[in-house]
Amino acid sequence: MSWIRIKCSYNIILGDVLAYDSTSNIYTKANSMNTPIYVAMDDAQEEIEGSGVYLVKGKTQGQVEAKCSRDILDQGGFVAVENGAVYIDNNNTASPAIIWNNFINAQPRVAGDLVTITLR
Repeated sequence: MSWIRIKCSYNIILGDVLAYDSTSNIYTKANSMNTPIYVAMDDAQEEIEGSGVYLVKGKTQGQVEAKCSRDILDQGGFVAVENGAVYIDNNNTASPAIIWNNFINAQPRVAGDLVTITLR
C-alpha cells in the first residue's frame, strides 16, 4: 500500500508534513524529523458529517509532493521540517528524505510551493 488514511486535525491540506501528537491522538503539522512523518496527499475531510473526526491520505515513503516552508535551491538537498513543511538542510546528511533538484528551465521554487521529495 502506498498510502493510509490517518486521523488528523481539521486544517490539514495537501502537502502538509504530519507527525503524531500523543496528547490529542491525531496527526498534526510536524515541526521536526525526530518522529515518523507522513505527507498529506489531499485535504482533510470529515469522516462523517458532524462527527468532528477528520481523515487524510498520508504517505510515509516513496515519492510525494510536500509543501516547502522556504525557497528551495535548484539543486535540492536533504529534508528538514518546520511548521508542517519542508526545507533544505544539507548539514543533516542523516535525513531520511531528499528534495529533488528542480527541472531544467522550471520556475524557482518559493515558500508555499509543492516540491517533489522522496521519503526513505
